[in-house]
Amino acid sequence: MTKASDARRDLIERTALRLFAERGYAEVSVRDIAQACGIGESALYRHMSSKEELAVRVFREAYIGFGQEMLEAAAGATGLEAKLSAYLSVMLEGFDRDPVMMRFLLISQHDTLSKAISPEDVTPVTIVYTAIATAAASGEITTSDPALSTALVMGAALQPMTFMFYGRVSSPAISHHCNILEGLTRLLDLS
Repeated sequence: MTKASDARRDLIERTALRLFAERGYAEVSVRDIAQACGIGESALYRHMSSKEELAVRVFREAYIGFGQEMLEAAAGATGLEAKLSAYLSVMLEGFDRDPVMMRFLLISQHDTLSKAISPEDVTPVTIVYTAIATAAASGEITTSDPALSTALVMGAALQPMTFMFYGRVSSPAISHHCNILEGLTRLLDLS
């Protein structure tokens, strides 16, 4: 691709992302995306095959990207609490850096996640699950169901960001790191 083509693709992705986050995937048409980009629908189709393909591609890149950032952030961490702290930092800093992307990931996960992610993919959920299952296997925590513990941890980590979207919790997100981490450690009985 040329620089101009790359720039147009980025514009289309960012615009679609913003519209999906603001209105919800179902409420955004291809025409809406094209108009917001200031281009014709035919030009839009040079960069995507469908609205669904675009949403799936953007979701996948962002979600897998967050997973990679989490792994890198926790590379030297030992123990579940240190890993959770690193993972949480990535999530909260990601929210502060790009709230539109985070909103898209949070609100579209129910429509897009199963289409964008395969069982072999390394995702934020599989990363947290692996850390919890490893901690349980080593006796660091006691849980009979690492999957349920993962669901509880992810909910406790992500719900404050949802509240931030609606002004119920203040920003920046990273300012809540200590309190959320404390809640996670209590949830898993790490304290």
